[in-house]
Amino acid sequence: MIKIVGLILLCFTMAIKAAASPPQKPGVRTIIIDPGHGGIDGGAQGKNTREAVLALEIGFQLRSLINAEMPEVKVLMTRESDELPGGLYNKNAALRWRANFANTNNGDLFISIHLNASPQNQKYARRGTGEYRTETYYVYTGKGKNRKKVAKTRTVEITERYQLPPKVRGTMTLIVASNAYNQKAKAVAANSNMNEVMMAEMGEKDSLDPEMVNIDPVLARIMRQQYTKLYFQKSLSLANTVEDGFNQLGRYSFGVWQRDWEAIWVLQATQMPAILVETGFVDHPEEEAYLSSKKGQEETARVILNAIKQYKQGVETTPPAADSLKLPTPPLNAAGQGN
Repeated sequence: MIKIVGLILLCFTMAIKAAASPPQKPGVRTIIIDPGHGGIDGGAQGKNTREAVLALEIGFQLRSLINAEMPEVKVLMTRESDELPGGLYNKNAALRWRANFANTNNGDLFISIHLNASPQNQKYARRGTGEYRTETYYVYTGKGKNRKKVAKTRTVEITERYQLPPKVRGTMTLIVASNAYNQKAKAVAANSNMNEVMMAEMGEKDSLDPEMVNIDPVLARIMRQQYTKLYFQKSLSLANTVEDGFNQLGRYSFGVWQRDWEAIWVLQATQMPAILVETGFVDHPEEEAYLSSKKGQEETARVILNAIKQYKQGVETTPPAADSLKLPTPPLNAAGQGN
């Protein structure tokens, strides 16, 4: 109990000290690029490739553009090969590692890159082929001792199973979700015509089971609320700019979303403005082909880069505010477990 109280007091002590001292000039010095999934966690599956591979390729494109056009910014990637980051083999441990990597490297922005999938794109039906076959069936006639089974035949059309044309495509960007912002979530999503049922079928599964988070729940709640207040508006601003860019590119955009039904660990545990960009639907053939192409990857990375540039210009020309505070995070060990 003493340890819990001490950690809570530490959070508030740092907040008070930050308020009392002159705030530092805000800026974007370090950007963390997080290609989602990797290795044994392939993510959403397309016909010819998978999410983890394309997310990494888009991440490389984004890093190259930032290095070329924003040389003053340091760029770090959570992974640079088709493996889970940190040399880990457990998805949950890798999720903790991603957030801890961003925090310990004092990231100013966290950009997670993913691709989407929807059961709506994977529906099948049956149809006639125009060919017929004769089949035998049986009926019973008579009663009692005279009852007997009689074979009959009939002609039926041969059918085949086929996949329905995929219909769900487009981009979306996710930001941190918190119960305190349920109304904001509804407002942010108001510009989309995607219903709640479809939304619940899509999106990332990169959340941690509650029992696997080895941190005191009271402290975790306090820290989560503080992070949300500090970084929510900046994340929202950046996310909106990203989706505006996709719209201007001619891509369909579902807009900015908060996934209130299930939190995304890398968004709620990173101590900086953070967004998760769903760059398209890998299970939609046209989008898979586009995002597999050099053109598609460069255009996608360019949209994100332009949003980062606009965001950077905004925060570096706006008078600094108290939201520059970064609260302490319980350290993680090599396995990604909380101490």
